Amino acid sequence: MLAVCISCGAALDSTSGMVKCPYCGRMNQVAPIVLSESLRIETINDVASTLIPKWTALPARVTEIFSTGLDDQSSVSVHIVQGESDHISQNRNVGNFTFDGIPPAPRAKPRIQFTFEIQSNGQLSVTALNLETHKEQTFPLMQLEVTQK
Repeated sequence: MLAVCISCGAALDSTSGMVKCPYCGRMNQVAPIVLSESLRIETINDVASTLIPKWTALPARVTEIFSTGLDDQSSVSVHIVQGESDHISQNRNVGNFTFDGIPPAPRAKPRIQFTFEIQSNGQLSVTALNLETHKEQTFPLMQLEVTQK
């Protein structure tokens, strides 16, 4: 991110926080890059639950544990959106993916840990780990909308 030194007008390059001007030596505050809308995940029946709230400074990371909704379910589908509505269909689609290879088990027994990590450039990476079998899957990078606050 580029900013300008208040004292001498020099261009400053930083991702967030404070940066020292290479010309005059003064410390300048650079506006952080933030998530412009909440990162949400579909939980059930078009309901969107917030994972990372709007205006969160980037980079950011959250880890959540999810499970299955049916007995002997061999995969879970994940639908990620960005927006402020509690209804999936009223938010911007970011991505859909499936974590498969879950061994047969009663519903709600499998524990799958999802890690959502957003870089300062808005790239979202998602990794899923079955805590029982240790099977891990990384999904393709997705792009989120970010802004400077």
